[in-house]
Amino acid sequence: MGDNTAPNTNGVTLEEGVGGDTDINGKRMGGQGEHQQSDATSQKELKPVKTTAFCRFIVRRHKLAFGLTLGGHILLIVVSAILVQSGYNLFPLSFTGVPLTLTEDETYLRGEAFSMADDSGVIIENSLSSDLGERTKTTETLYLYYEAGNVFTKDNLKAIAAFENELVGDAKYGNFCKLTTAGQCEKPFSIIRLFDGSLPALTKDENYDDIVGTLSAAMSNPGIAQLLQFHLGKDAVINATLNIASTSITRTIIYLGHTDQSQRETFLVENFRDKLLSKSDTGIGGMTFIYTSRSLFSYDIQRQVIFDLLLAGGSFGFIFLFMLIQTQSLLITGLAVFSVLTSFLGANMVYRIVLDYQYFGIFHVLSIFIILGIGADDVFVYFDTWRATAHENHPTLEERVSACYKRASKAMFATSLTTMIAFFVNALSPLLAVSSFGLFSGILVLVNYISVIVFFPTVVVVHHKHWENWTWPCFRCCKKKTPEISPSHDLKDGERKHPIVRFFRDPFFAFVSHKIIKWVLFVVCLIVLSVFIYFATTLKPEEEAIKIYKDTHNYGKAIDRNLNSFKPSVKDEVIKVYLVWGLKEQDRASCHKTDYECFGRTVWDDGFDLNPKPAQNALFDLCTRIRNMSDAESARLLIRRDSISGFLDVDCFITNFDTDMAALNSSLPVSETNMLAFMVANPQLYDTSQNMQNFYRYFETGLSYWLYDGYSGTSSTQFINFADHLGFSMDVSDTKNIINKTDRYYGTRLRYAAIVVHTTLRNGKVGYVDGIPVVDAWETFARSAIAKLPPSLSGGFQCTPEGNNAWHWLRVQKTLADSAVKGIIIGICLAFVILTFATQNVVLGFLATATISCVTVTIVGIIPLAGWKLGVLESLNLSLVVGLAVDYVVHLAEGYHLSRHEHRLGRLRDMLETVGISVLSGACTTLGASLFMLFAVILFFMQFGIFMFCTIGFSLFYSLLLFAPLLAICGPQGNFGSLAPVYAWIKDRFRGKKKTDVDCNKCSGQGFHPLGGMEKF
Repeated sequence: MGDNTAPNTNGVTLEEGVGGDTDINGKRMGGQGEHQQSDATSQKELKPVKTTAFCRFIVRRHKLAFGLTLGGHILLIVVSAILVQSGYNLFPLSFTGVPLTLTEDETYLRGEAFSMADDSGVIIENSLSSDLGERTKTTETLYLYYEAGNVFTKDNLKAIAAFENELVGDAKYGNFCKLTTAGQCEKPFSIIRLFDGSLPALTKDENYDDIVGTLSAAMSNPGIAQLLQFHLGKDAVINATLNIASTSITRTIIYLGHTDQSQRETFLVENFRDKLLSKSDTGIGGMTFIYTSRSLFSYDIQRQVIFDLLLAGGSFGFIFLFMLIQTQSLLITGLAVFSVLTSFLGANMVYRIVLDYQYFGIFHVLSIFIILGIGADDVFVYFDTWRATAHENHPTLEERVSACYKRASKAMFATSLTTMIAFFVNALSPLLAVSSFGLFSGILVLVNYISVIVFFPTVVVVHHKHWENWTWPCFRCCKKKTPEISPSHDLKDGERKHPIVRFFRDPFFAFVSHKIIKWVLFVVCLIVLSVFIYFATTLKPEEEAIKIYKDTHNYGKAIDRNLNSFKPSVKDEVIKVYLVWGLKEQDRASCHKTDYECFGRTVWDDGFDLNPKPAQNALFDLCTRIRNMSDAESARLLIRRDSISGFLDVDCFITNFDTDMAALNSSLPVSETNMLAFMVANPQLYDTSQNMQNFYRYFETGLSYWLYDGYSGTSSTQFINFADHLGFSMDVSDTKNIINKTDRYYGTRLRYAAIVVHTTLRNGKVGYVDGIPVVDAWETFARSAIAKLPPSLSGGFQCTPEGNNAWHWLRVQKTLADSAVKGIIIGICLAFVILTFATQNVVLGFLATATISCVTVTIVGIIPLAGWKLGVLESLNLSLVVGLAVDYVVHLAEGYHLSRHEHRLGRLRDMLETVGISVLSGACTTLGASLFMLFAVILFFMQFGIFMFCTIGFSLFYSLLLFAPLLAICGPQGNFGSLAPVYAWIKDRFRGKKKTDVDCNKCSGQGFHPLGGMEKF
């Protein structure tokens, strides 16, 4: 692909002399160990510019062109306003949740199947009494945390009791609390319950005179000790001998039972929030106070998103002022920013209307910051190129506009294309939050590019014709009129007066091309890169769920304390594995592709039936096997052991059913014989006078009697423990009302049932590296166990439907990490292809891609250096690194490629002079914009600001201090690495030209003739 030695067409070179080398303009340079040519022999001739139809139009009809393009942007605003006013959901905002769901993954579909079964419209409501309704179930919890040197002091416990009594004493609390079966509000689960007489086994001590004695007595009672563990921090000490009772933290749960989420939120916000905020700021007594609840968190996050979005105003103001300083024109700056902002509306119309995406979430907000930086960068590229053409010999304005347009649009195309591809790679993600953000951001970059190359040239021409030499009256005495076009196209010293241009052209060029300094810079960059490579190797996956707030925020503290500050307890939110029968994976075929709140349709396993005796015995035996599993197998499945009974912690309804019903002579297996006898013996419940010959649902009849404690309407252990594990539906043939109870039935059909196994894994404390093998182990166990069951139990599966669906979340973590790596690899590979074709040089494309790779590795290393792990936010940010890192090195590579010089140093100097200021301006605007995000309260915004700042900062660092010295060391010169010979070879192959043929200067034939032959004129 050519020779990398300097061409010597005239046989003239400037050899290295004693006093140093001579530069491209004949000046002395301090020791360049390279052969160089004079400017006269190494500089390519500037060819006349062929004008384009678009450029001719905007020059000749500049007012019309400006009006049309400006009108198009205004039309976007008008159409958007009309759509919003008409009620069309043009901006489907959703900031309360992040749809990180693998909608086709079996772990998700199984969890949804169980979670949504009760809402299918088939299952009979599982409540104890119609008078109490559903408020006997916990619908939400309010967690309160108290921290001090020792919380267990008399004053602290009194302060806790007083504050909690103030909360539950609220006039409206009784309408929202969780009710006991007696119809009373359930007391908060607090350390105070051990002292106020709520537990008969403990002596009442409301004045807290014997704290050590009370807590020691609680520790000696196995049942109460399990409850006490929930309130003890990891550093807690309770020792009656040493008369010590201390802990640095304790917690309380307040239970709510109201079923309407919006009303619960309103209650908590209006009645509790101000009190909680006040205590969070001032503390309670001498204690630090922290709180959290789902509704308050949701309310506060929506408000905080709006406040953090105001930071975009600061970014906007900074970019506007910086652009105004650079362009020195309010007209150009105002319309350029207007163009960028209207691009947002244009992109949203494509995203929302054309592609029919109905989700615009918290990640999409970041695109505002991104496009402000990218848009400003494109404007700087075009305007700086326009300024540069003023120093070239273009005889007409049409030629100058065409030269500027071709050069700038090509440079912007390369950067925009690589950035778009980096975003569009994210669009392939199976996670809606990531894919929709990638798609929207890619469209936004495309629309912004179209706007800049269509609208901005008309702005520049109008400004040039009417406003270039205009200034405000008070400044006119200081304004010097400048000629429209310089008479010479040679870029001689002093012609471009901008100090930054002169800096890049002279001192910085001499610095990065110095024969020693360029190697020093190369080594320094390698050292910096090596440090970050080391840190990158220490990167670990994040175990916790997505963090919204910083660790120093109230909600951030609450999450941290809940996961890391307490002793293990039976009330800990551990991962529970459900072995489920009666259901199939959820059917989401009817859901819109972006409707993450759509739950789809419940699909029943009609073959599920526990009436056959073999099925009952097999399920009972499975429970027994799990409860008595070997230590090795339970360790592989990480099953928790009950500290009181010593058995593995398994909630198995059929085991308890057998034990309790045995006392009524109706133990397993339930059959027609024993259950019919039971029904006859209870005429107050069952009407057996009817024909029972075809009655089938005997097992369900006994199970329902046991679950509802003989339909007494009072709470029972079996209802509390197992009501959520069983679901009954009406049976057309067998279902009948319990006598005198219109809301209770027998002969119902058992639609689903579950065995629940408690593991030792804490929710939010396990990452996918350790967690996925456990998921696989459970899947293997479940498949093997279910395969041995009778046919009516053959459709079972295992899942984790509680909380955030732990098994599914582990898959999400792995998908995010894999997507980040895939995005980086694909982005870099495509960047190499694009850069190679954009610069038409393989060597230049390789050096530019290597520089981008250095930036990417550095940003990966920053994650563990900053104390972070590879979580959701980090994975998403990493997938954007290539797109954000490519801009500056692409501009430099394009500038090197477009240089008219043949020698690398001449090209390097041209590159720095022509695009150095654009690179620096673009970096400054993006760095300035990202700085405002560092003040965001929401962690993701702040973290994205850090990522963006570091990515742009290191992109600038490696572009100027690695890429530029590399070009000085081994940049391609002449045709070395050029694709032009390849293009020529392909062209010759298609037209049949041989190696011995020569091209015609004036030819009416094929364009070539044989060597020694005659040209045909």
